[in-house]
Amino acid sequence: MGNPDDRRGDLFSRISALERRLDEVREELGEVRRQVDAGPRETVFAPRPPRAAPSSVDRPLRGGPSPTKPRVSLEVVVGRYGMLALAAVLVLAAAGMFLSWAAARGWLGPSVRVALGLAGAAGLSLWGIRVRPRHRPFGDALLGIALATAHVCAWAAGPGLRLVPAPVALAFSAVASVGLAAFALRERDEPLWCIGFGGAALAPFVTSTGHGTAPMLAGYAAAVLVAGGSALGAREWRVGGQVFAAAAALFVLALGTMPAAQHGCWLALGLPFVAAFGGTLPFAQGDTLRPRLRTLGLLGVLAAFRCVLVPFLPPLASTAIFAVAGIAWLALLDRADTDPPGLLLDGFGEAPSGLCDWVDGALLPGGFLAVLLVSLEGSPAGGGAAAGLAAGLLLATAARRPESPLRDALAAVAWAAAVTATLIELRDSPIAATAALAWVSVLAALIARAVPSRIWTWAPFLSLAGAAVWVLGLVTLRPAYQYVPFATRESAAAAAIAVAWVVAIRLTRRSHARAGAFGFVFLWFHQELAFAVGPSASTLLLVTYYAACSVASVGVGRARDLIRLRQIGLALALVASALAIYGAFQLPSIGARIGACLVASAFLLGIAWWYRQPAAQAENAGLQLPG
Repeated sequence: MGNPDDRRGDLFSRISALERRLDEVREELGEVRRQVDAGPRETVFAPRPPRAAPSSVDRPLRGGPSPTKPRVSLEVVVGRYGMLALAAVLVLAAAGMFLSWAAARGWLGPSVRVALGLAGAAGLSLWGIRVRPRHRPFGDALLGIALATAHVCAWAAGPGLRLVPAPVALAFSAVASVGLAAFALRERDEPLWCIGFGGAALAPFVTSTGHGTAPMLAGYAAAVLVAGGSALGAREWRVGGQVFAAAAALFVLALGTMPAAQHGCWLALGLPFVAAFGGTLPFAQGDTLRPRLRTLGLLGVLAAFRCVLVPFLPPLASTAIFAVAGIAWLALLDRADTDPPGLLLDGFGEAPSGLCDWVDGALLPGGFLAVLLVSLEGSPAGGGAAAGLAAGLLLATAARRPESPLRDALAAVAWAAAVTATLIELRDSPIAATAALAWVSVLAALIARAVPSRIWTWAPFLSLAGAAVWVLGLVTLRPAYQYVPFATRESAAAAAIAVAWVVAIRLTRRSHARAGAFGFVFLWFHQELAFAVGPSASTLLLVTYYAACSVASVGVGRARDLIRLRQIGLALALVASALAIYGAFQLPSIGARIGACLVASAFLLGIAWWYRQPAAQAENAGLQLPG
């Protein structure tokens, strides 16, 4: 047994360690209580003090179940927020009515009214700042009322009563709004920041005299959006993002509707890119970056379409601006594609990441490319060159990305641009255009080796199918009975497309596409023979063609044990018989009638002989006729 004094000393040391641990927990709980009482929207915990060395009495604390947030009833919402909003409106209305009544009796001059309004705004601001530590929502409401009062006073002093120039009133209104927004950032208060930033966005419209210019509004809007975007930074404030997006949309809409002589729509096109490069890309990150850029990019596309509808600059200048806008978006995407897709728009819309990638990589670049091609409508050669260059640039951008939906989206737009360039450049030669379109598909299948993407599994065959349908139409439209089969320019184009099918299938290793190739070749041969040389010759050729295809299908089906192919061969044999019978009654030449019947009968006898062989009895029992 040990010494009792040693055991007593060990017990005392353990009790002392336990007391130190309890003191640390008490201090942490006190810090949490102070932050909860202050009510910040963003909970930021102070760094913990260094812990004492763990003792034998330390035990891990088991956390209890997280409490669920109670649902707020409609009564509480109306009582807490609705009454406050109505009170604010009534206070402003009462103040306005009093000032109007006093002014009507000559008691208050214009300058006195503005001074009283500013004094009231200052009083409300001081009251709100003093109330906020105890009741933050009420204090925020008072500050919002103060800002609204300041805006009313600025409008009255400038456009309303003309006591000061309108730019001075605008500057005062903007400074008041920015000051409130800066105070909200320091306090980490999202609603208050929304009030301040929203007030700054509305200031030029509140103090407008109707004589402002687009460059002035664009300069102010750029300053507000850059400041607002940099202030938001990486804060995941959904309501703040919505207010930022709404302010950007308001400025773009206002500039787009201003007179064309002031270049309002072109300034509206440049504003989102200024906000993106100056106030978003350097500061936002994570889940906030790409939604904000995506919102500004969509506003840029809409402004670009507005510029197309209201052309004012020379065609070359407008085309250069649209090209620079598209390249600028690709540069933004290149800088931000490592960040997560986030929401669909800034503060709005839960969406799958794949959808966001397709908006970034397909919808927005495709929109800028469409605007560029529309602006070059009067110069088709320039449009084709622009589409070709865009295809190369988009493909290079896709090659820089890893395999992902974003690469798929960029590759899809690159393929569409290449197809568009081909169609524009060969618009005057449909026959050459079909063959070129098919070999563009082969080029896409070859690119799939270097830049793998899911797009290449279907895009080349989609354009091949379009080229095949197009050339079949051209083959059909030739003058009937005035050509030699397989000896026309249309026939050469069809042959080039057939070879392109084979090459694309071998490059992509898509064996399921063989059915499409066989279908095209079969229909092409039919159309070549259907109206060749003359009625008698074409009917005889068709009977021979269907009979030969029937024998080939049955033969290959028997060799490879493909039941479906053998059934197709029997169906083709029936078609050959029907054509022979039709020719026997319709052809004017007796020799052609006899020849059609003999040819069909020869092939049919060959098929019947195959099916009567002993080796074919078991595998074709379901198709055997009693004999």
